[in-house]
Amino acid sequence: MNLYSFKLLIFLLHFVLINEIICKKISLPDIDLHSGSTIGECQQCKILTESFNHWLEKTSRGKYEGGDAAWEEAKLKSYSRSEMRLVEIQEGLCSEVKKHKDHCYALAEEAEEPLEKWWFHEDPASVDLYTWLCIETLQYCCPENHFGETCAPCPLYKNQVCGGQGQCAGEGTRKGNGTCICHKGFAGTYCEDCAKNYFRVNEQSCERCHKACEGCSGEGPAACNSCKQGWELYSGACVDVDECLIPTTCKTNQYCVNRAGSYSCKNCHQSCNSCVDAGPSNCTACDPSHVLWSGMCIDDQMKSDFLQNALKRLALYCGLLIITYFTYRKSKFLAALVVLIVAVYIYYSESLSKINVVDLFLNMYFINSPSSL
Repeated sequence: MNLYSFKLLIFLLHFVLINEIICKKISLPDIDLHSGSTIGECQQCKILTESFNHWLEKTSRGKYEGGDAAWEEAKLKSYSRSEMRLVEIQEGLCSEVKKHKDHCYALAEEAEEPLEKWWFHEDPASVDLYTWLCIETLQYCCPENHFGETCAPCPLYKNQVCGGQGQCAGEGTRKGNGTCICHKGFAGTYCEDCAKNYFRVNEQSCERCHKACEGCSGEGPAACNSCKQGWELYSGACVDVDECLIPTTCKTNQYCVNRAGSYSCKNCHQSCNSCVDAGPSNCTACDPSHVLWSGMCIDDQMKSDFLQNALKRLALYCGLLIITYFTYRKSKFLAALVVLIVAVYIYYSESLSKINVVDLFLNMYFINSPSSL
């Protein structure tokens, strides 16, 4: 083999090995995307025992059909507690876990000897693996309704943990202080009271007060103990204060939007000095170089263009009405059809126009000057 052939062989081997490694990495099943998240020792142990029970079920053997039934039963009996079955379980252990797989593998390695002890010396039918391993042997967990290093009992109220309306801090683990963490709407050492701005419906239920209330005795704004800011007492009930009725609520170049219990100030359109709502057609004052015309701030050229456009439309409408009149004299049915078409046309023309004909007449005949609007 010459030097060139030898180098080519080395390159091909190198390529094959790298490709094999990459493929294996990419094809690893059930990659644990959550392996970086932290869970407690008790939760790790619970995941491990669930996986063990899963593989215990997977490795169970059913009776075979035909053959020597007595021999098969004896064979299965010996397999059920055999080292072979334990090896099968350990080989599959944690592989089916989708979340916290790394934690499961780590604890499986740590608990290998205790698991073997349970397998060979305890009866799975009467000795629960979770209780034996996690609570009694490793002492990572506590029985239900117990907490802390000594597995002290959780606080009871009316023979229920936290009155049945909360959770004991650290319950089931060797952590926590046993304080009641109350469900939404409940408060107190044992979750025996309603939380602030909730009222009692019955022993097991607290409902939220009306949004107007600062504390309440029942449902609705009439049951408030006092009114929240933005509300006021009127005829025995808390009603919304309309802050927008106060002229100084917002700045001059803003308009007010009232909400239940509050309000907000929004900036006027850039063409307006002051306004009553959003958009360029709700102005109430303009800068000196513009005049107010039908809610819009326009200059002289724009006003002239609007007037000319409105006059043209007015002339067109008059022409259409004249045509309708002569059509009526010839055929009432045809005239009715023409009236419908003209009405639809006028409606859409005026709705799309910034200045309609009515505004034109108001400004030309009933108001002295555009700036007085």
